[in-house]
Amino acid sequence: MRKLPLLIPFVLLGVHLLLRLGFWWYNRGLFTVYSAHERIWIFLRGLEQDLVSLLLVNLPVLVLLGIMAWLPPSRLRGMLIFPARGLFIAGNLFAIALNCIDIGYYRFGRHRANLDLQFVLIDSLPSYKSVLSGYWYLLFLFVILTVLIIRLAGRLQEIKPIHDRRGLFLLFGRQVLLVVAALFIMGLTGRGRPVIPSTPLLSLSPADLPLAQNSLLTWAYSRSHRSRELEPVHFFPDSTAFRLAPGIHRLSSSNTGPMRKNVVVFILESFSRNYVIPGDRYKANTPFLDSLLNKSLFFPHSFANGFYSNQGIVAILGGLPALMDEPFYYSEYANTPLHSLGNILLEQGYSTNFLMGAGANHFGFGTFAHMAGLEHSYWQEDFNDSRFYDGNWGIFDEPFLQYGGRVLSAQPQPFLGAFFTISAHPPFTLPDGLRQRFAAPDKTAAQQAIAYVDFSLSEFFAANRDKPWFRNTLFVFCADHWLDPLEGKNPFSCVDVCSIPFFIYDPGREVHDWRPIVAGQVDIAPTVLDRLGYAGTYTGFGRSLLDSSIADSDRYVINRMGDIYQIIDKDYVLGFDIQRDTASYLYNYTRDSACRNNLLKTRHDSEEERVKRLQTFLRANVQSYRTDLAKRRLD
Repeated sequence: MRKLPLLIPFVLLGVHLLLRLGFWWYNRGLFTVYSAHERIWIFLRGLEQDLVSLLLVNLPVLVLLGIMAWLPPSRLRGMLIFPARGLFIAGNLFAIALNCIDIGYYRFGRHRANLDLQFVLIDSLPSYKSVLSGYWYLLFLFVILTVLIIRLAGRLQEIKPIHDRRGLFLLFGRQVLLVVAALFIMGLTGRGRPVIPSTPLLSLSPADLPLAQNSLLTWAYSRSHRSRELEPVHFFPDSTAFRLAPGIHRLSSSNTGPMRKNVVVFILESFSRNYVIPGDRYKANTPFLDSLLNKSLFFPHSFANGFYSNQGIVAILGGLPALMDEPFYYSEYANTPLHSLGNILLEQGYSTNFLMGAGANHFGFGTFAHMAGLEHSYWQEDFNDSRFYDGNWGIFDEPFLQYGGRVLSAQPQPFLGAFFTISAHPPFTLPDGLRQRFAAPDKTAAQQAIAYVDFSLSEFFAANRDKPWFRNTLFVFCADHWLDPLEGKNPFSCVDVCSIPFFIYDPGREVHDWRPIVAGQVDIAPTVLDRLGYAGTYTGFGRSLLDSSIADSDRYVINRMGDIYQIIDKDYVLGFDIQRDTASYLYNYTRDSACRNNLLKTRHDSEEERVKRLQTFLRANVQSYRTDLAKRRLD
């Protein structure tokens, strides 16, 4: 029988090179690689990641083929070719599928596949029609590559048994060489360290790192580090870390009576700050939100603490930044008690409600809402009218918000209502009767959907403006995460991609108050509690934006982009690699809006001090976060 053709490994490398080129081409607007030198390094680093990924999925196949060569002729020996082919097909198709998915999905999270992807895919199954229609070309590519892999599997042949000593010696020598080669590829190419997803940072900029990565390796690394990802770190004594970044805070207030003001939170799906900032070149048509901004407490320098909906909701309602791969409420720390906005208002006698037009417990949001103290949840099934189903995610925002207004009107005061909108989610479907109203040749599909959400909110306010509870309510608006306004056609910086709107409107006390301080999603709960006059403790890693005792220079937002942790203050953004305990980049984004001039290479003494300060805050937050979750003491 023929031996394993030497051509197969090169074909597999060619497939992954093709997928890398597809990833680069599809997301070319998100990267700025200028020189041939940079392209060569990306290719070489990508080849290194591909080799390690191929070894991971094909090593079991090679082991089976090696066993076949040592066994004497028997029925068992002949049957081993079938599991070898099965493992070859399953392993390689899994790796190809991850890389195909990342071609289309990268622009949403700005990092390659990790453990969170499996939760996103599972929760997106009900909307498979829109996914397939929007990304049919990736499915077509996957089908073609599936046929190729199956044909390659057919070339895996039973290897002849070797009987003479010389042949056995040569076979043993080849297998030893294979092991040595595998160790070389997985070790020495990482400059003496095992190759991991961040290894290309040895010669590439962080902005270009995803171009050199392989999605199979990033996913496997995330999966293998799941159980020990949040092992406590010890940058400082715990007392120092808790002082710099406490997970438990106290608010003081002169209010001596019970809190009586209602709270309605609108978590706006996929709202970039660009969509609502007056004069922004990517602004959507949002006349209603424009009118509210002129009579609200607005924080124009707000940033997301995560990059997905399941991270945004945890940051907004739970006060926890997204510093691990999987959603908090699916992790081993899901039994950590919380004491944030919903839990506190429930203790204060509020009726607490979560409302979303998607199917029950969509993305696990119902699970987390209950953890966060929202006792009652209302979904597409409660709305119970399929005429308003958008065909993808749930009930269109306008009719569901109207339904939500009726739900809140039936609640005893005071109440908390948290809405999660859905109509600004790809594929940006609009109701048939309103599609032409929001069609604009100079606007993207996302911007048109944003205009529809603005209309939906205006209709909600119009329907409830005269209700007895309306003027006694704080209305809070915040995005769950950023979304590319140009759908991947232009690059956005590491600061742009987490820039979101956040403002509070109080119809009983309208005021034009724009505060240019850095704000994060984790700051929302303590700010609202402070505004309500709450006196007591709360948990989370945010601080009230109304607290004038905190200097502007001490306000910052932390998030995580793949393996890089980011901290953003009023002038700078620092990227930090926790694994290596080293800074990766520093940009003055107020002067360098595109974040192209990495100041770590040229920084002055004043910037050296800023780096140390930002590193201290970031390390302290990571240490406190991991320690508090490990000890389950956020209550």
